Amino acid sequence: MTNNRQEYLISHIVDEMAAYLVSDFKLDIPSALNIIYTSDTYRILSDKMSDLYTQSPSYVYEWLKKEFLTGNLLNI
Repeated sequence: MTNNRQEYLISHIVDEMAAYLVSDFKLDIPSALNIIYTSDTYRILSDKMSDLYTQSPSYVYEWLKKEFLTGNLLNI
């Protein structure tokens, strides 16, 4: 997969996750993006060797939501 395609998929997942956070937790967009960009989920999503970016936005969001609620990705 090309680097541009990977970046597009990651960006799309981030957009969708932000929308989910806004909807589920009544956050504003900057707060939602801050949660995403400072999360371990995003760190793994951005690691192109992990292939997490090939999963659906809702699947990746479940990781993020559990990390947000528990404060720890390892509790997933």
